[in-house]
Amino acid sequence: MTAPKEHRSKAVDALASSRVRTGGRIAVLQSLSGKKRWSYFVDHFLILIIAIITICCLLIWLIMHILNPAPGPKLYVALVDHPIESAEADEMSSQAAMTLHMKADDNSGLVVDDGFDCSRDGLPKLQTMLSAGTVDVIIAPKSTFARLASYGYMSDLSQIFPDKQFGKQALLPGPTDDGQDDDAEASMNKGPVKPYGLMCDSIQNQRWQPHQKKKAKSTDLQRPNSASSDQAVIGLAVNSPHMHDAARFAKFACGR
Repeated sequence: MTAPKEHRSKAVDALASSRVRTGGRIAVLQSLSGKKRWSYFVDHFLILIIAIITICCLLIWLIMHILNPAPGPKLYVALVDHPIESAEADEMSSQAAMTLHMKADDNSGLVVDDGFDCSRDGLPKLQTMLSAGTVDVIIAPKSTFARLASYGYMSDLSQIFPDKQFGKQALLPGPTDDGQDDDAEASMNKGPVKPYGLMCDSIQNQRWQPHQKKKAKSTDLQRPNSASSDQAVIGLAVNSPHMHDAARFAKFACGR
């Protein structure tokens, strides 16, 4: 003897496949009643409806993320080839965030990243981020900074910081105008000389730390050659999306 459940299922299938029912599955569903209608709905419509709802939710989620992307850092500072120690970089980040009224975090505040070592993968990383327009400020030893300026990565500071009011300007050759980008090393030191950076002793002497001003003065006496190739130079990235805040950070780093 066939079980009632199996008998009901066979009856529903027979009814759905009957030639008398010419209106399709929806017509079959409308013609059924009670438990037969629900059983037919579960067998033929429920999975499809769940799949459609899931796809719609995913599409809405993707559209919302495309139209409203997660906010990036308000200011991204790249420390290239370790112009200062990691501990000092952390202190600079917290002090600058306090002075500039920003949060020191990766999502919507100030980021000071010292992970740019050109002897490893620091330069490709920097180039990728510059192409994406995510780097605002670059601090590097003078020799490294001159190389970056010759590649065309730095902004001309003559209009941003006129009259050398925030430190001694680093006059360096920029990119050449002949379009010979295939041999960047050969074109170094051949471009027009412009003030692409500021040579601020404050970066290494930490005059941006209010509680270390006295210590900074004593350190200045130990650095008679302020124009050495190891001196840190600060500049603004050419594609910075936050040029105003980048200039504010440069003033802070120069102890102003």
